[in-house]
Amino acid sequence: MRSLRDDEQEIGDLREPVPGGHRPAVIRIGAQQANGPTLRWKPPAAEGTDPRALLGYLRACLRREAVHTHTVLLAQLDGDTCACLPGGTETLFAGSGARAPAGPAAARVVRLAARHGQALRYGYPLVILGEGADRSALPLLTVDVQAVEDPAAPDAPRLRAIGPPDVNAALLERLGTTDPEDLFELRTRLRSGAPDPAGLPAAVTDLAAKVRTLLSRLEIERVDDIDPAATRGTPRDRVTGAHNVAVLFRAGPGARSGDEAPEPGTVEAVLADLDPTERDGIDPGALGGTALHALLEGADGVPDPGPGPARGARRAREAGTAPHPAAPPVPLSATPLDQAGYTVLRAAMNDRLTAAAAPPGTGAHDLVDALVRTAVGSGQRVLVCGRTEHDVREVLLRAQGGHPVMRVGGREHRASEARVIERLLAEHGGVPPRGADPADHGGDLAHHWSRVRAAWDEMDAMAAGGYELAHLAQERERGIADGWDPDRLFTPERGGPEYWLPRAERAFAGGLGAFQHRSAIRRELGLDTDPETLARLCATARLESRWRAALDRRTRHDPLDELTDRLARAGEAHRRIAAECLAAAVAPRLWRGRPALENRLEALNWHHGLGWPGMNGLIDVLPAWACRTDQVRALPPQAGLFDLVVVLGAERTRVAELLPALHRAARALVLGDPAHPGPASALEPGEERRALAAAGLAADRLDEQGLRHGTGSALRAARRVVDETLWLDEHSGAPPLLAETASRHCYGGRVSVRTAPDPGGGPAFEWRDIAGVCEAAPGLSYINREEAYRAVVVVDEIDEHLPLGRTIAVVAPTQPQVALLRRLLRPRVFRHRVLVGGPDLLGGALDRTDVTVLSPLLAQGAPAIIERRVRRMGHLWSAVLTRTRQRLVVVGDRSHWESGDGPLAELVRAPESAPDGACRALVDRLREAGTRVSLQQTAEGWTADLVVRFGARRLLVLLDREPDGRRLRRLMDRGDALNRITGDPVIVVPAWRCHADPDRLVREILGAH
Repeated sequence: MRSLRDDEQEIGDLREPVPGGHRPAVIRIGAQQANGPTLRWKPPAAEGTDPRALLGYLRACLRREAVHTHTVLLAQLDGDTCACLPGGTETLFAGSGARAPAGPAAARVVRLAARHGQALRYGYPLVILGEGADRSALPLLTVDVQAVEDPAAPDAPRLRAIGPPDVNAALLERLGTTDPEDLFELRTRLRSGAPDPAGLPAAVTDLAAKVRTLLSRLEIERVDDIDPAATRGTPRDRVTGAHNVAVLFRAGPGARSGDEAPEPGTVEAVLADLDPTERDGIDPGALGGTALHALLEGADGVPDPGPGPARGARRAREAGTAPHPAAPPVPLSATPLDQAGYTVLRAAMNDRLTAAAAPPGTGAHDLVDALVRTAVGSGQRVLVCGRTEHDVREVLLRAQGGHPVMRVGGREHRASEARVIERLLAEHGGVPPRGADPADHGGDLAHHWSRVRAAWDEMDAMAAGGYELAHLAQERERGIADGWDPDRLFTPERGGPEYWLPRAERAFAGGLGAFQHRSAIRRELGLDTDPETLARLCATARLESRWRAALDRRTRHDPLDELTDRLARAGEAHRRIAAECLAAAVAPRLWRGRPALENRLEALNWHHGLGWPGMNGLIDVLPAWACRTDQVRALPPQAGLFDLVVVLGAERTRVAELLPALHRAARALVLGDPAHPGPASALEPGEERRALAAAGLAADRLDEQGLRHGTGSALRAARRVVDETLWLDEHSGAPPLLAETASRHCYGGRVSVRTAPDPGGGPAFEWRDIAGVCEAAPGLSYINREEAYRAVVVVDEIDEHLPLGRTIAVVAPTQPQVALLRRLLRPRVFRHRVLVGGPDLLGGALDRTDVTVLSPLLAQGAPAIIERRVRRMGHLWSAVLTRTRQRLVVVGDRSHWESGDGPLAELVRAPESAPDGACRALVDRLREAGTRVSLQQTAEGWTADLVVRFGARRLLVLLDREPDGRRLRRLMDRGDALNRITGDPVIVVPAWRCHADPDRLVREILGAH
């Protein structure tokens, strides 16, 4: 591929040298250097939130929500956790009495609930779901109850309802119903028409009918007939489905004895971290210097002024092996690091708190790996908290062969921790490792990284200059068309624009010398000197000065081909030196740390409970750790324990889980997908308001900070406090057609797509038209049966023809549609893995899929309420468009969707891009020269702007309209791919030359080889 040189050509009829000038620095608006002042006004920091009040509020919300979402396993039925109540007449929900007999079997559950401080819940009817050890026994309807002694039967207390009836949120979550609007509407309909709520608070009008309707809506089969007047004492054969049985169970986190440690990954562990009265809880007086302090008090946006409390970083700096964090970091990366990734890395290594938007496919895991390597190479402690097990696995996978990362969490991870330590002891024993000191690699590492950054800067400057020239060329063309040709006005004999601009300004301003300047303009330029003409002369001279200065800057750069090669060589050299530098830092540390490894291994072998014996010393030796975000309690609750904590999947992480992670962080990076609305809450609005009032907090204040439970996420809270949210903005993975649509509709056009087209994968988008009917379902939800039946047929077709080893995801926006699809697909046998779910399927249980079948539900005549709800599901569109690797198949009413707006309408219409002015100008001149020109030709998925044929030759032309270096590099990648695929010469043409010098440009194109 060849980039036409624009630095050795004379443009137009210029017969004097282009005025000299200096090359300006590239200025990024909105960015802030690590040590430099910001250029924009910054409002004063808002008053911070009282940590104790916030911790109390979050604990209350978390504890109450754990009651709503408590899951009872089938193995716990008729045990210490859950007891079946005596058969007979159901009393509380049916409203036939204020108290229900509990029976002797429930007495133990009542006693244990009182002992552990748990809530007592009554439920009916019992629903058994799941398979194997994961089978659950969850009632459909629940209510909080209180045990009341019965003098006639001291061992069999009676139950009195102390709250309204509720749909079991744990059961709904198990079935995939997590939309808060569904839960709200189900609660509203359940409680409508309740008789005498003061005397019988749990009563449900038409109980049997409402239960049957709910079971039908949730696609739950009835094992028994639902008859509140004749309940069973135990479920029949414990088969899957709804049983006419009432149960009593204890729910929510329980109190612990003083020396009992909570299991990491449980609600109890998070509550213990959030409890300032706990011995090992968050101490509000010790937050200074932590990322949690920045979250609560407001990030100041300045670099970390000191090493912080983490001893690993302090020791490294005292030894002279780690730079001060305020210095621009030199990354250690095993994969290519783009400019956006480096911007996030630099902020994370310098600032107290950093928030970064990471849409799916933008390389978040690669960036985290580079951050971990950089921190480890600098002697700093780093912890990665992943929202899911997939996130943690990706971190561990990328670290293999480079440096050890210790995975911690629950009890099951303690054995793996011991195995890792044993392996490290075996590999790093004997004589001290020989090799270069890390400082010996530092100079080479910094040198090659400076070459990478220099190439970035020069390509940015080149692209910005060309972008500016393209706009100036169009303005210049319009001036020439109006009779103001600068090449005729400003000649070497008459003088350039820099000579005539001040004279024209003085002539226009008037005064003593104005007459002399007006005379010179009339005499030498032949122009009138009326105010309008003088103003036009000034504008033309200014434009020409900008044009010539920009042209001079542009022509000073090296050829684009050379810059691209230089950048590639510098990047390869930097990654090679980075691997050597990391190895030189890791091996000696492991050899010196053998006593700490042996101490921790002995503690694991002899101390079988929970706790942190020997772990502080181990963190100095193994500075990289990973766990799920809800398992942070597996690490010592020491303020600022880690120099850096990275929170992955923050869009699905609750604020209550974020705080313990930031408490352990001197600096923190919070990464997540901004299109996701955040985790749903099972709390009722009244419950959350009571928690606010008890803590003495203002709802609007917490909303402003993004700290309110149930209305945001960890990502939202971090974005609210930082000066600027950084973006990872280069997507790779989904087909360009889908990913570019997601960028426009879900991310404001911020994300560029680097996915290589897959010519053998077939079309990236298909529509199977079916005009179904959108029917109402119980709750605020709808169903489209014809669409679901057709979707099943489509899945069968795809499964038959798709190559083996692929994954198919079937997605629908509402739970009733998902339940229907799941029921229709369950009895079928597929050759591939087929998963069915709602908007959270992709990115939750399934990180990516090869083919997605989408049932969008809406059809002609759909009510406005479901129209608004489905169309505003940004996380649905983001997931299906960015996490689909090969093909998206939509099964639905095509005419309904294409008549509106949104991503599906754009995909259906697929408008052709019209050529711009530069393209039209070049095409006209090429055709005048006798060539045949075709526009927007695609080969193997890659598109050329122009295909030029003359004689037996064929050339492919790409127009350079790119505003920055990153897009310019993607343009060069497209040119290389086209050259490899077609074998034809590929030429990159600056768009500004199409306006400024089309004739000479055509001669160069025709003369190119």
